[in-house]
Amino acid sequence: MAWWLLAGVASALAGDCETIRFPDLVDIEPPAVIVLGERHGVRRDLGRATRVVRVLASQAPVRVALEAVHRRFQPVLDRYGADTLEVGDLPALLDWEDSWGFAWRPYAPLVTAADLVDVEVVGAGLDLGPKPDDVEIPLPPRYVDILRPAMGDHPIPLGMEARFVQAMAWRDHGIAAAAVEGWDARGYLVIVTGRGHVEGGKGVAWQVAQMVDVPVHSAVLAWGGDPPCHPGDRIWR
Repeated sequence: MAWWLLAGVASALAGDCETIRFPDLVDIEPPAVIVLGERHGVRRDLGRATRVVRVLASQAPVRVALEAVHRRFQPVLDRYGADTLEVGDLPALLDWEDSWGFAWRPYAPLVTAADLVDVEVVGAGLDLGPKPDDVEIPLPPRYVDILRPAMGDHPIPLGMEARFVQAMAWRDHGIAAAAVEGWDARGYLVIVTGRGHVEGGKGVAWQVAQMVDVPVHSAVLAWGGDPPCHPGDRIWR
């Protein structure tokens, strides 16, 4: 498997992290960006993300940006938001099985969140692959220290560390840019992405913070058991 396909792998380092609860997220004042890290397809994580979106939507406008939906499917999301598609049409029109591959049901409430008042849903997914050589993006400081443990039994070859860091940052940047594009900075922008893009504070949240002038918050939605975490992580236990 190509090394850049490991972009969604989560990491864990010994260190202190902050434990948070549901009120810590829904009490955030708008305008704000909230980046939520999920374990792909895990019902508990996605259920928590859905609860956050629903409560925030009762307080202010919400844009929900989903890594699970490739941005090329935005016209499908827009048609659903305009009430011209049925829920049952979405998995096929989003090519869900082949474009994402995880179970549809846990994601369905987020994909269809436009059913709520003043909620917009956008696709923030993108193709896997390395950063194009002719494109420059900001790189978080010491990002490789977060990425090395994520590789587990497949350590990054020393000669490829720089390229790997750029590929990961490229994907973080792409998810962030798709989420932010066209957002009017009213209310909340909630980005739901793989927890490997959230842990350590140097992934999607870091990239978004370079793009917006509102507070950016991030949280890992859950872990099974009680493993260690990166210093500074916020974990919903």
